[in-house]
Parts: sequence; C-alpha cells; structure tokens
Amino acid sequence: MVLLILSVTLTLLLLPLYKNFLLAFNGVRENYLRERVPLSFGGLIFFIESVFLILFGGEGVVAIWLGFLIITVIGTYDDFYGITSIKGLRGHLRAFFQGKVTSGFLKALSGGVVALLISWSIGGGLGEKAAHFLLILLMINMLNLFDLRPGRAIKVFLIFFAILALTTPFWSSSLAPVLLGIMLVVYVEDISAKIMLGDSGANLLGLHLGVWYSLFLPIFWQWAAVAFLLLLHIYTENYSLTLAIEKNWLLKKIDLLGRRGT
Repeated sequence: MVLLILSVTLTLLLLPLYKNFLLAFNGVRENYLRERVPLSFGGLIFFIESVFLILFGGEGVVAIWLGFLIITVIGTYDDFYGITSIKGLRGHLRAFFQGKVTSGFLKALSGGVVALLISWSIGGGLGEKAAHFLLILLMINMLNLFDLRPGRAIKVFLIFFAILALTTPFWSSSLAPVLLGIMLVVYVEDISAKIMLGDSGANLLGLHLGVWYSLFLPIFWQWAAVAFLLLLHIYTENYSLTLAIEKNWLLKKIDLLGRRGT
C-alpha cells in the first residue's frame, strides 16, 4: 500500500511536467477525434519505475530492466517516426521483403529479442522457455491492438492485472503496486482523451504482463494464454477489433464506460 501511494503521488507530480515536455517538443498527434494531444507515455512509466527500482530494488534484474528500456525506446521511436500507412504484422513483413525496414518491423524484431532475453533469464525447461517467449512476445503487442480509443488499452491491462492479482501471489512483485499507481493516474488523462498512451506505453504495459504471467502462472495456463493471444492476433490481422467491440453490447458498454461524451 505504501508503494501504491508513493507511486500515485510521484505520478501526479511528474505527469504535468511530462506533458509539458512533449508539448514543448511538438510531441503531439491527432487522436480519433482529430484533436492534437500529447503522445507516447512509455517514457514516463519507465522513468518512474526506474526510480522505484533504484530506491527499493526487487524485481529489477538486469535482463528485465533492459527489456523495459529497449521496448520503451523502440516504441517511442515508432510513435513519432513510424509509417502509419502500413498496418499489421503482415504489412511490415511484406515491406521488409520488399527492401523497406519499417519501424513496425524493428519493433517486432526488438520484441523478439527482448522476449528471448527475458524468457532465458526466467529459466525452466525448453517447453517452459518456449511458453515464456511466446507469452512475452505476444503480450508486448496485445495492448497495442486495443490502443485505438481512449482508455481501452488501460482497461484491458487492468483486467489482465486483476486476473493475476486474484489468482496468484503476483502482488508480492515490488513493481505491481508501483505500476498500478502509475496507471490509475494516467488512466484519468487517457479516458478523457487528453493524452494518447502510444506504442511506447502500450508495448511496455504488455511486456509487464508477459513477464508477470510467465513468472506466476502455472505452465498449463501460460500455454492457454498463448493460444488465446495467437487467436487474437490472427483475428486482428483479418478483421477490425473496434468493429467487433461495437457490435457486442457488453464489450461496447465496457469500452465506453467513463469515456468523454458517452
């Protein structure tokens, strides 16, 4: 509880400064309402967590911290310099084989390197390492699939966070209350369409989930999660996730909950 309170307090202090920093360097993009708002909050999340890891230690092993850093940097680059006309993994792979290295391809490649690095550091047998690798790799991109409307990606993150918190000793991780505190503050800004989480934020949150699910879930449920994530990625390569949510009354109700103008 102390870490949660400290995290909320520090985020409340730093979030306005980070927004002003983005505005000063024109770090803004049009959201789905065609409003120009600050983009890319992975850097804020990474900085606050690094402060807590330095002060309190805990989960901050070198491999995991390096993974956080790589995903944040690549995601931030993609937010500001990515080619938005190329969509989906197939699109970026097609561009690569045509001789064009996109930021999306670099993001996928770095995600694979990070997943391999962390899954190897977690340990276990070959089957466990394979589950960790796929779980982390797919989780990194999962929240990015949802980050198309205000608050949607963070809602999905909180659902996956709650599943772990209710079924495993996951809360013992020192970063769990820290990240929850950060996201409670960021969520208010995101759901109000005042900021956009960006790839840097969504990918970093996904990496956290991938690591935590690998560390705390039994191996059977890890493979079940991998199967779910594979089906989700296959679906989104062929169909619109936003359209699917809008057609389902329950998902639409959850999606609109708290959003400005609804």
